[in-house]
Amino acid sequence: MTLQELGITHKKIKKKFVVYINFRGEIKDIPPKIDELYQKCIDYVIGPAIAVIDYGVYSEDGKDIDICFELTDQEKPGNIKNKFLEGIEVLSITHQGTYDTLNKAFQKISNYMQEHLVPGTSWLRLIYHKCNNENSEENRIEIQYQLHKWDDRLEINLDRVLGKKKREEIMKDRDNLFTLESCSDDRIKWLKETLNRIDKVANDDDKYEILSCCAHEFSQKRIEFLSSIYEKNKDIDEVLKEMEKDYAWYENPIRKGNKIYVSKIPVNPEGYEKAKTLEEKKKNYCHCRFINGNLDKGISPTFCNCSTGWYRQYWEGILGKQVRIKILKSLLKGDDICQFEIFLPQDN
Repeated sequence: MTLQELGITHKKIKKKFVVYINFRGEIKDIPPKIDELYQKCIDYVIGPAIAVIDYGVYSEDGKDIDICFELTDQEKPGNIKNKFLEGIEVLSITHQGTYDTLNKAFQKISNYMQEHLVPGTSWLRLIYHKCNNENSEENRIEIQYQLHKWDDRLEINLDRVLGKKKREEIMKDRDNLFTLESCSDDRIKWLKETLNRIDKVANDDDKYEILSCCAHEFSQKRIEFLSSIYEKNKDIDEVLKEMEKDYAWYENPIRKGNKIYVSKIPVNPEGYEKAKTLEEKKKNYCHCRFINGNLDKGISPTFCNCSTGWYRQYWEGILGKQVRIKILKSLLKGDDICQFEIFLPQDN
Protein backbone atom coordinates (compact mmCIF):
# COMPACT_ATOMS: atom_id res chain seq x y z
CA MET A 1 0.00 0.00 0.00
CA THR A 2 1.11 3.58 -0.64
CA LEU A 3 1.69 6.20 2.04
CA GLN A 4 -1.53 7.93 1.00
CA GLU A 5 -3.55 4.72 1.21
CA LEU A 6 -2.23 4.14 4.73
CA GLY A 7 -3.04 7.68 5.83
CA ILE A 8 0.65 8.51 6.27
CA THR A 9 2.11 11.86 5.22
CA HIS A 10 5.71 12.85 4.51
CA LYS A 11 6.43 16.24 6.11
CA LYS A 12 9.32 18.64 6.43
CA ILE A 13 9.07 20.32 9.83
CA LYS A 14 10.66 23.74 10.21
CA LYS A 15 12.91 24.74 13.09
CA LYS A 16 10.87 25.94 16.09
CA PHE A 17 11.70 28.09 19.11
CA VAL A 18 10.07 26.50 22.16
CA VAL A 19 9.78 26.54 25.93
CA TYR A 20 10.01 23.10 27.48
CA ILE A 21 10.14 20.93 30.56
CA ASN A 22 11.85 17.54 30.70
CA PHE A 23 10.83 14.45 32.64
CA ARG A 24 11.20 10.68 32.71
CA GLY A 25 8.03 8.65 32.31
CA GLU A 26 5.64 7.08 29.86
CA ILE A 27 3.27 8.44 27.20
CA LYS A 28 0.33 8.20 29.60
CA ASP A 29 2.13 10.67 31.89
CA ILE A 30 2.30 13.42 29.25
CA PRO A 31 -1.12 15.20 29.60
CA PRO A 32 -0.56 16.46 33.18
CA LYS A 33 2.85 17.77 32.15
CA ILE A 34 1.26 19.61 29.22
CA ASP A 35 -1.12 21.33 31.64
CA GLU A 36 1.74 22.17 33.99
CA LEU A 37 3.78 23.88 31.28
CA TYR A 38 0.82 25.59 29.64
CA GLN A 39 -0.18 27.34 32.86
CA LYS A 40 3.32 28.82 33.10
CA CYS A 41 3.42 30.24 29.56
CA ILE A 42 -0.21 30.66 28.48
CA ASP A 43 0.36 34.23 27.23
CA TYR A 44 3.35 33.37 25.04
CA VAL A 45 2.63 30.15 23.18
CA ILE A 46 1.28 29.36 19.76
CA GLY A 47 0.12 26.04 18.42
CA PRO A 48 -0.40 22.66 20.10
CA ALA A 49 1.77 20.96 22.68
CA ILE A 50 4.69 18.90 21.34
CA ALA A 51 6.11 15.89 23.16
CA VAL A 52 9.62 14.91 22.00
CA ILE A 53 10.54 11.39 23.08
CA ASP A 54 14.23 10.42 22.98
CA TYR A 55 14.53 6.63 22.96
CA GLY A 56 18.32 6.98 22.84
CA VAL A 57 18.43 7.54 26.60
CA TYR A 58 15.69 5.14 27.68
CA SER A 59 16.25 3.70 31.15
CA GLU A 60 14.41 1.92 33.95
CA ASP A 61 13.06 5.35 34.96
CA GLY A 62 11.14 5.52 31.69
CA LYS A 63 11.37 7.44 28.45
CA ASP A 64 13.19 10.78 28.23
CA ILE A 65 10.45 13.27 27.26
CA ASP A 66 10.46 17.00 26.54
CA ILE A 67 7.09 18.77 26.66
CA CYS A 68 7.26 21.83 24.41
CA PHE A 69 5.21 24.79 23.26
CA GLU A 70 6.25 26.98 20.34
CA LEU A 71 6.75 30.64 21.25
CA THR A 72 5.70 33.79 19.46
CA ASP A 73 8.59 35.88 18.12
CA GLN A 74 11.11 34.31 20.52
CA GLU A 75 9.46 36.01 23.49
CA LYS A 76 9.68 33.85 26.58
CA PRO A 77 8.30 33.82 30.10
CA GLY A 78 10.84 33.91 32.89
CA ASN A 79 12.20 30.84 34.68
CA ILE A 80 11.29 28.38 31.96
CA LYS A 81 13.86 26.64 29.78
CA ASN A 82 13.84 27.41 26.07
CA LYS A 83 15.62 26.06 23.01
CA PHE A 84 15.27 25.43 19.29
CA LEU A 85 13.77 22.21 18.02
CA GLU A 86 15.70 21.33 14.90
CA GLY A 87 14.04 21.15 11.50
CA ILE A 88 13.40 17.52 10.60
CA GLU A 89 11.69 15.25 8.08
CA VAL A 90 9.06 12.86 9.36
CA LEU A 91 6.46 10.33 8.42
CA SER A 92 3.25 11.46 10.09
CA ILE A 93 -0.07 9.88 10.96
CA THR A 94 -2.91 11.29 13.07
CA HIS A 95 -4.57 9.18 15.75
CA GLN A 96 -8.07 9.88 17.03
CA GLY A 97 -8.98 8.15 20.27
CA THR A 98 -7.59 6.67 23.48
CA TYR A 99 -3.98 5.98 24.38
CA ASP A 100 -4.74 2.26 24.32
CA THR A 101 -5.04 2.35 20.53
CA LEU A 102 -2.25 4.87 19.87
CA ASN A 103 0.22 2.09 19.21
CA LYS A 104 -1.82 0.81 16.25
CA ALA A 105 -1.26 4.10 14.42
CA PHE A 106 2.44 4.05 15.26
CA GLN A 107 2.66 0.46 14.02
CA LYS A 108 1.38 1.51 10.60
CA ILE A 109 4.39 3.80 10.17
CA SER A 110 6.79 1.28 11.68
CA ASN A 111 5.59 -1.53 9.40
CA TYR A 112 5.82 0.68 6.32
CA MET A 113 9.38 1.72 7.15
CA GLN A 114 10.40 -1.88 7.75
CA GLU A 115 8.88 -3.10 4.48
CA HIS A 116 10.41 -0.29 2.42
CA LEU A 117 13.77 -0.24 4.26
CA VAL A 118 13.34 3.37 5.39
CA PRO A 119 15.64 4.09 8.36
CA GLY A 120 14.32 6.10 11.27
CA THR A 121 15.95 7.72 14.29
CA SER A 122 15.51 7.27 18.04
CA TRP A 123 13.32 10.41 18.22
CA LEU A 124 9.56 10.52 18.09
CA ARG A 125 7.32 13.57 18.30
CA LEU A 126 3.69 13.57 19.42
CA ILE A 127 1.66 16.66 18.52
CA TYR A 128 -1.35 17.09 20.80
CA HIS A 129 -3.84 18.82 18.51
CA LYS A 130 -6.56 17.96 21.03
CA CYS A 131 -5.95 16.59 24.51
CA ASN A 132 -8.99 15.81 26.65
CA ASN A 133 -8.05 14.51 30.09
CA GLU A 134 -11.68 13.77 30.95
CA ASN A 135 -12.53 11.86 27.77
CA SER A 136 -9.48 10.42 26.04
CA GLU A 137 -11.59 9.20 23.11
CA GLU A 138 -11.63 12.81 21.92
CA ASN A 139 -7.84 12.98 21.80
CA ARG A 140 -6.32 13.86 18.43
CA ILE A 141 -2.62 13.12 18.46
CA GLU A 142 -0.28 13.34 15.48
CA ILE A 143 2.60 10.87 15.50
CA GLN A 144 5.73 12.20 13.80
CA TYR A 145 8.42 9.55 13.28
CA GLN A 146 11.71 11.31 12.55
CA LEU A 147 13.51 9.97 9.47
CA HIS A 148 17.22 9.27 9.23
CA LYS A 149 17.97 10.79 5.82
CA TRP A 150 20.84 8.45 4.99
CA ASP A 151 20.99 9.31 1.30
CA ASP A 152 21.07 13.05 2.03
CA ARG A 153 24.00 12.53 4.37
CA LEU A 154 25.74 10.44 1.73
CA GLU A 155 25.25 13.20 -0.83
CA ILE A 156 26.68 15.88 1.47
CA ASN A 157 29.75 13.84 2.35
CA LEU A 158 30.43 12.65 -1.18
CA ASP A 159 30.41 16.28 -2.24
CA ARG A 160 32.73 17.22 0.63
CA VAL A 161 35.25 14.43 0.10
CA LEU A 162 35.13 13.65 -3.64
CA GLY A 163 33.60 16.78 -5.17
CA LYS A 164 30.42 17.61 -7.05
CA LYS A 165 31.22 15.82 -10.33
CA LYS A 166 31.93 12.44 -8.73
CA ARG A 167 29.01 12.88 -6.33
CA GLU A 168 26.58 13.39 -9.22
CA GLU A 169 27.82 10.25 -10.98
CA ILE A 170 27.73 8.15 -7.81
CA MET A 171 24.27 9.32 -6.74
CA LYS A 172 22.56 8.88 -10.12
CA ASP A 173 19.19 7.10 -10.23
CA ARG A 174 18.38 8.04 -6.62
CA ASP A 175 15.15 9.78 -7.65
CA ASN A 176 14.01 6.62 -9.42
CA LEU A 177 15.16 3.90 -7.03
CA PHE A 178 15.61 5.39 -3.56
CA THR A 179 12.50 7.41 -2.73
CA LEU A 180 10.31 6.95 0.34
CA GLU A 181 7.86 4.93 -1.77
CA SER A 182 10.45 2.81 -3.59
CA CYS A 183 10.13 -0.91 -2.92
CA SER A 184 12.82 -2.63 -0.88
CA ASP A 185 14.32 -4.36 -3.96
CA ASP A 186 14.81 -1.03 -5.74
CA ARG A 187 16.38 0.57 -2.68
CA ILE A 188 18.82 -2.31 -2.27
CA LYS A 189 19.61 -2.24 -6.00
CA TRP A 190 20.47 1.48 -5.77
CA LEU A 191 22.50 1.01 -2.60
CA LYS A 192 24.53 -1.83 -4.12
CA GLU A 193 25.25 0.08 -7.35
CA THR A 194 26.10 3.25 -5.45
CA LEU A 195 28.61 1.48 -3.23
CA ASN A 196 30.18 -0.18 -6.26
CA ARG A 197 30.66 3.25 -7.84
CA ILE A 198 32.25 4.52 -4.63
CA ASP A 199 34.62 1.54 -4.59
CA LYS A 200 35.85 2.46 -8.08
CA VAL A 201 36.82 6.05 -7.30
CA ALA A 202 37.54 6.28 -3.55
CA ASN A 203 40.42 5.00 -1.42
CA ASP A 204 39.95 3.49 2.03
CA ASP A 205 40.43 6.81 3.84
CA ASP A 206 37.83 8.46 1.61
CA LYS A 207 35.35 5.63 2.18
CA TYR A 208 35.75 5.95 5.94
CA GLU A 209 35.39 9.72 5.87
CA ILE A 210 32.27 9.59 3.69
CA LEU A 211 30.32 6.71 5.19
CA SER A 212 31.19 7.13 8.86
CA CYS A 213 29.43 10.49 8.63
CA CYS A 214 26.20 8.81 7.46
CA ALA A 215 25.61 6.80 10.64
CA HIS A 216 22.62 7.04 12.93
CA GLU A 217 22.91 9.78 15.52
CA PHE A 218 24.18 8.64 18.89
CA SER A 219 22.38 10.26 21.83
CA GLN A 220 23.95 13.65 22.54
CA LYS A 221 22.84 13.38 26.16
CA ARG A 222 24.84 10.18 26.55
CA ILE A 223 27.87 11.74 24.90
CA GLU A 224 27.71 14.80 27.16
CA PHE A 225 27.46 12.59 30.25
CA LEU A 226 30.48 10.46 29.27
CA SER A 227 32.41 13.58 28.27
CA SER A 228 31.83 15.06 31.74
CA ILE A 229 33.37 11.93 33.29
CA TYR A 230 36.40 12.19 31.01
CA GLU A 231 36.85 15.90 31.67
CA LYS A 232 37.25 15.36 35.42
CA ASN A 233 40.71 13.78 35.14
CA LYS A 234 41.20 12.87 31.46
CA ASP A 235 41.02 9.16 32.33
CA ILE A 236 39.58 6.95 29.60
CA ASP A 237 39.45 3.98 31.97
CA GLU A 238 36.88 5.84 34.09
CA VAL A 239 34.75 6.26 30.97
CA LEU A 240 35.07 2.55 30.21
CA LYS A 241 33.98 1.69 33.76
CA GLU A 242 30.83 3.73 33.22
CA MET A 243 30.21 2.01 29.89
CA GLU A 244 30.41 -1.40 31.59
CA LYS A 245 27.20 -0.51 33.46
CA ASP A 246 25.21 -0.40 30.22
CA TYR A 247 26.12 -3.35 28.01
CA ALA A 248 23.14 -2.87 25.68
CA TRP A 249 24.46 0.52 24.57
CA TYR A 250 28.24 0.26 24.90
CA GLU A 251 28.92 -3.49 24.33
CA ASN A 252 31.75 -3.74 26.88
CA PRO A 253 34.64 -2.16 24.95
CA ILE A 254 38.10 -3.52 25.82
CA ARG A 255 41.15 -1.25 25.94
CA LYS A 256 44.66 -2.37 24.94
CA GLY A 257 47.03 0.59 25.09
CA ASN A 258 45.79 3.28 22.74
CA LYS A 259 43.34 0.94 21.04
CA ILE A 260 39.81 -0.01 22.02
CA TYR A 261 38.12 -3.14 20.70
CA VAL A 262 34.36 -3.51 20.51
CA SER A 263 32.01 -6.06 18.96
CA LYS A 264 28.38 -5.32 18.18
CA ILE A 265 25.83 -7.28 20.17
CA PRO A 266 23.21 -9.25 18.18
CA VAL A 267 19.92 -7.56 17.46
CA ASN A 268 18.32 -10.82 18.62
CA PRO A 269 20.71 -12.31 21.23
CA GLU A 270 18.54 -15.36 21.96
CA GLY A 271 18.12 -16.23 18.29
CA TYR A 272 21.86 -15.73 17.71
CA GLU A 273 22.79 -18.11 20.55
CA LYS A 274 20.37 -20.79 19.37
CA ALA A 275 21.41 -20.54 15.71
CA LYS A 276 22.96 -23.72 14.34
CA THR A 277 24.33 -22.35 11.07
CA LEU A 278 26.32 -19.29 10.05
CA GLU A 279 23.37 -18.06 7.99
CA GLU A 280 21.07 -18.29 11.02
CA LYS A 281 23.57 -16.42 13.16
CA LYS A 282 23.83 -13.60 10.64
CA LYS A 283 20.06 -13.34 10.36
CA ASN A 284 19.83 -12.71 14.11
CA TYR A 285 22.86 -10.43 14.33
CA CYS A 286 22.73 -7.31 12.16
CA HIS A 287 20.96 -4.17 13.39
CA CYS A 288 21.03 -2.42 10.01
CA ARG A 289 17.70 -2.19 8.19
CA PHE A 290 19.47 -2.27 4.82
CA ILE A 291 21.61 -5.32 5.52
CA ASN A 292 19.51 -7.60 7.72
CA GLY A 293 17.79 -9.94 5.27
CA ASN A 294 19.85 -8.76 2.31
CA LEU A 295 23.23 -10.35 2.97
CA ASP A 296 22.90 -12.42 -0.20
CA LYS A 297 22.54 -9.34 -2.45
CA GLY A 298 26.28 -8.74 -2.89
CA ILE A 299 26.42 -5.41 -1.06
CA SER A 300 29.99 -4.12 -0.76
CA PRO A 301 31.69 -4.40 2.68
CA THR A 302 32.47 -0.71 2.20
CA PHE A 303 28.98 -0.09 3.58
CA CYS A 304 30.11 -1.16 7.07
CA ASN A 305 32.11 2.06 7.32
CA CYS A 306 28.70 3.50 8.18
CA SER A 307 28.77 1.45 11.39
CA THR A 308 32.12 2.93 12.37
CA GLY A 309 30.35 6.28 12.56
CA TRP A 310 28.27 5.07 15.51
CA TYR A 311 31.48 4.73 17.57
CA ARG A 312 33.20 7.68 15.96
CA GLN A 313 30.45 10.03 17.16
CA TYR A 314 30.69 9.25 20.81
CA TRP A 315 34.45 8.77 21.10
CA GLU A 316 35.15 12.04 19.31
CA GLY A 317 32.46 13.66 21.44
CA ILE A 318 34.03 12.33 24.63
CA LEU A 319 37.63 13.19 23.75
CA GLY A 320 37.06 16.32 21.69
CA LYS A 321 39.55 14.92 19.14
CA GLN A 322 39.39 12.87 15.97
CA VAL A 323 39.65 9.09 16.20
CA ARG A 324 40.22 6.50 13.52
CA ILE A 325 38.25 3.27 13.40
CA LYS A 326 39.12 0.09 11.53
CA ILE A 327 36.68 -2.68 10.61
CA LEU A 328 38.17 -5.98 11.80
CA LYS A 329 35.19 -8.22 11.10
CA SER A 330 31.81 -7.72 9.48
CA LEU A 331 28.93 -9.77 8.16
CA LEU A 332 29.44 -8.33 4.69
CA LYS A 333 33.01 -9.68 4.76
CA GLY A 334 31.71 -13.15 5.61
CA ASP A 335 32.18 -13.08 9.39
CA ASP A 336 29.53 -13.94 11.98
CA ILE A 337 30.15 -10.77 14.03
CA CYS A 338 31.04 -7.12 13.44
CA GLN A 339 34.16 -6.03 15.31
CA PHE A 340 35.94 -2.68 15.34
CA GLU A 341 39.33 -1.32 16.40
CA ILE A 342 39.28 2.27 17.66
CA PHE A 343 42.60 4.12 17.55
CA LEU A 344 42.78 6.74 20.29
CA PRO A 345 44.89 9.90 19.98
CA GLN A 346 48.42 9.21 21.21
CA ASP A 347 48.17 11.62 24.18
CA ASN A 348 45.30 9.70 25.78
